[in-house]
Amino acid sequence: MKIILLAIRSLTHFRLYTLVNILGLGLSLACFILITRFVYSEITTDHYIDNYQKVCISAHEKEDNSNIQLINISGYFSPDPMDDIDIELFSVIYPNERDMITLEETHYTLSSAMVDSNYLNIVSLPILKQNRPRLLIQPNEAIVSEEQAKRLFGNEDPIGKTFTSSLDNVLTVTGVFGKPATKASFGFDILLSNDPRMAKIRGSVCFVRLKENCDIQSFNEKYSKFRKTEYEESRSRPRFYSLKELYFTPGISLFDGSYDKGDMKQLYLLTGMSLLLLLIGLFNFVNIYTVIVLKRGREFGMKKVFGANGHQVALQLYVENFLMAGLALLVGWFLVEIGTLLFGSYLRLEVIPNALFDLTLSLVILFLLPLLTTIFPFVRYNYAPPVVSLRFVGKNGVATLSRDIFLCLQYVITFCLVILSLFFVRQLRFMLNVDPGIQTENIIFVPPVSAPTGSTMAQWNEYNRKSGFIEESLKASPWVVNYTFNNLPSVIPSYMTYVRTPGQKRQEVKNITASGAYFKLLDIQLKEGRLYNDSIDNFRGMDVILNESACELLGITNLENAVVQTDRFLVWYTGIDESQPCEYRVIGIVKDYHVQHLSQKTVPLMFKYYGGGMQNGLLVEHVPGKRQETLRLLQTIFSDISGNAFTYSLFEEEMKALYDADKQLVNILSFFALIAILISIMGLFSLSLFDVQQRFHEIAIRKINGADSGLIMCLLLYKYVKLLGISFLVAAPISWLAITKYLEGFAYKASFAWWLFVVALALTAVVSLLTLVIQIRKATQTNPAVVIRSE
Repeated sequence: MKIILLAIRSLTHFRLYTLVNILGLGLSLACFILITRFVYSEITTDHYIDNYQKVCISAHEKEDNSNIQLINISGYFSPDPMDDIDIELFSVIYPNERDMITLEETHYTLSSAMVDSNYLNIVSLPILKQNRPRLLIQPNEAIVSEEQAKRLFGNEDPIGKTFTSSLDNVLTVTGVFGKPATKASFGFDILLSNDPRMAKIRGSVCFVRLKENCDIQSFNEKYSKFRKTEYEESRSRPRFYSLKELYFTPGISLFDGSYDKGDMKQLYLLTGMSLLLLLIGLFNFVNIYTVIVLKRGREFGMKKVFGANGHQVALQLYVENFLMAGLALLVGWFLVEIGTLLFGSYLRLEVIPNALFDLTLSLVILFLLPLLTTIFPFVRYNYAPPVVSLRFVGKNGVATLSRDIFLCLQYVITFCLVILSLFFVRQLRFMLNVDPGIQTENIIFVPPVSAPTGSTMAQWNEYNRKSGFIEESLKASPWVVNYTFNNLPSVIPSYMTYVRTPGQKRQEVKNITASGAYFKLLDIQLKEGRLYNDSIDNFRGMDVILNESACELLGITNLENAVVQTDRFLVWYTGIDESQPCEYRVIGIVKDYHVQHLSQKTVPLMFKYYGGGMQNGLLVEHVPGKRQETLRLLQTIFSDISGNAFTYSLFEEEMKALYDADKQLVNILSFFALIAILISIMGLFSLSLFDVQQRFHEIAIRKINGADSGLIMCLLLYKYVKLLGISFLVAAPISWLAITKYLEGFAYKASFAWWLFVVALALTAVVSLLTLVIQIRKATQTNPAVVIRSE
């Protein structure tokens, strides 16, 4: 107890330094905790699943295709991997990102998955309510998420409620599931019991759980050889991805929509940033605490004279650091909670709460951090002879090399963060301002309305009636310039189409269906040949249009006799002559346009004529300035067709949304760069306060001898200007290397500009030196006689 009271008395005696130290470390810990919780939430994605290390998902990997497709491979290979004795359970699911259900004549769009009974045995969803021991066993069952249950049924008990599926079946709700304990890569609003008809309508994917004595790597080694199948020309193999590998591996796609993906590069960047911010706080803490210990030189010298051993000195230092670290941790958690409320939407670091992780992290910080911050002061003063400690008592102490080094390191990190922040702002603006090559303004997109998945003619007649009603309404509107049934241009199919010119090697391109109205609405620029004409072209035609990248890939230099061959027909229809070759005449070449993230190269595209329908989505170009009128029209149209299911987006906003992750990164870098500057300024304030106080006598003598305030100001600023300059010279090349490494693989990137480094130096130096100027100005205005008399 005595040691605690002694520590409290010592720290409160130097209350200003202690307060600055606690606030600086608290800010640093808040940033570290905020980022660490996010990173932990990301790397524990899908850990809510029991024995998640054994759960994997099937994929189809082609030898000559870098794109890997998640798909059910049961029955595709011989021998069939799904019959392997090392598989304990597997479940075939049919995901639908935009399924539509009907409840009391109102349509709702949500994400669904039709699953078999094994799914809940593999994926451990928390079941909140159920009316039977085993769920999804019987036909026409459904379990809904707690969130969707409230949306659909309000405060009523959802168990026993019914609704109509897109297959025109009446389903009964038999259970409600809650949010998983960790983030989930596959999240569905509703799960439906299996219906055999779905196998003929939608693609599927397979969840697999391996036996305890088998791991995923060794299981994949069994099927590592590429081989030919009866379904395709190229060789391929089955592949099984663990949930973690799937979440962080780019280039893996799902045939229907998308699942949540993580960005390992971003996590590395954020982890590095959190460690740098923690280091800034630690350097700042040790530096200021060293000043406190230095001002207590007599105390430690006398303790050693009277026989205090190293253990007693270490214990006192540890207790003092423990108390300050504990208070800083409280400040840090307070700032985390406040910051989440105030800046949550700005930083978008979404975290799944985990009390055990938060407690563990806090305890590690509370007990380990004081140990780290105690080491340097203990080594610095414990092994110094008592006479050395006593010699630094009073006002004759000088700045030590260690404090200069710690301050330099703080500012090296700060300059790095500021330079990185400025460059990524420049990179983001560069990407947002690049001309995509097509029209993006004044275009509204209405998501697809599901086509009938049942087999009755009545459903299709009703669907066609709705499509006709939409077209008639749009044609009659004075605010609609053009429209086409198609998806957003930025939504490019995940699968590849194999194309070759006669006698040449097959190449991979993306196939997009489009009508003449599609090219006109988006103002896609023709380079050679012609575009589709809705009055003469139809989906049965054997004509295609390529973009410049596809022509370059296929070696097509002009349209004269240009043809391409495919493995299968691009559009299949009843009555197609399957005996004719899959050969298409190239009738036009369009200029490349950019509808994907500019870190990626332009995708080779091949367009095939297809008029489309509501199941493809709707693009509407409106008269400039008439957006609200057009939206009211669309609201009226789709309210008649699909109840309250009308949603829309703006193509211009969708293009900007491609860079949401980049905006988040810029926001995070900018925010934490400002925090780094603030912490460094707090440290500089404490050190300059100490240095100026130590040199009060010198300043007074200089003033008596005729030195003016400006000369004294320059003299005292010189050391800190030199330290800032050294820090900047070290930080500049480090920042350049970090940016170069991060941008590796970017197809389009902003150039480095010399003024970025100048702005970073000016911003950090001006704010920091302003703190020094205030301290020095106060010292130079003190009456020299008062200072001399106090000596």
